[in-house]
Amino acid sequence: MERTSAMDRLHPGVSLLFFVCAVGGTLLLDHPLFRLISLCGALCCHAVLYPGKALRFVLRGALPLCAFAALLNPLFNHRGVHILFYFPWGNPCTGESLLYGVMSACLLLSVLLWFRCYTAVMTSEKGLYLFSRAAPSLTLLLRLCLRFLPAFRRALERTRDAQICLLGPPRTKREALRRAFTAFQTRLRAALTDAIAVSDAMRSRGYGLPGRTVYSSFTLHERDKLCLPLLLCAALTVCGAYAAGLLRFEYFPAPHSADATPLGLFCALLYGLLCFFPVILQRLEVSKWRTLPSKT
Repeated sequence: MERTSAMDRLHPGVSLLFFVCAVGGTLLLDHPLFRLISLCGALCCHAVLYPGKALRFVLRGALPLCAFAALLNPLFNHRGVHILFYFPWGNPCTGESLLYGVMSACLLLSVLLWFRCYTAVMTSEKGLYLFSRAAPSLTLLLRLCLRFLPAFRRALERTRDAQICLLGPPRTKREALRRAFTAFQTRLRAALTDAIAVSDAMRSRGYGLPGRTVYSSFTLHERDKLCLPLLLCAALTVCGAYAAGLLRFEYFPAPHSADATPLGLFCALLYGLLCFFPVILQRLEVSKWRTLPSKT
């Protein structure tokens, strides 16, 4: 049985709002504290959604790319007042450029992890459900395309298997290319015929008529009604503090941050709760299941 997380059982609108806040905060807030919070939250959320695969993806794929980006910045950016050393060609390596490169790498890694988490939670069905009312024609076209491509690939594989059973394996590359073209041409004709049949079936069932209702398997539960205002309040509070200049950070010519205020620290706490929202939700659900009485 496929393992699901607490985020998978949220309403698609709530999940979309969370990822918009997480990715938007990562791109908007350039303070090192907030970028580290976003990175830690993305790592934990990725570990929840991809159990057993999170560390391998980070170490093999994302981390080398981010390390390369962090080390590349001091080679071209020589701004800053704290000179660490000089390169053999005479350009200085400053602490500010190195810090900026590390924070840029954190930004890149966080965004990669957040979007990977987004693809795990926001399936095509959820995405199409969210935008079906705003753009029904485009949504229908995307749904048909997402259904057509895997079906076309499977049908093409079956046609190739049938060719091998009837004619045997191809003896030359030219013959293999000719068979591949014939299989593609055959399946394309069948796909066009199926498209006409689907169009006739949709017309006979009243698609496009006024007053047509749309079936949805997603409902807004009490948990969603509680999470939605909490996410909105946290996001609006952090955005308001950023607009007021309380979360600003300057890297050049010397690192300089806005004065620490109780509101700024409170915003950091709110942003941390927002980034760790999937982890908190998962822990609450696990604790709830453990405390339920057993029926045995």
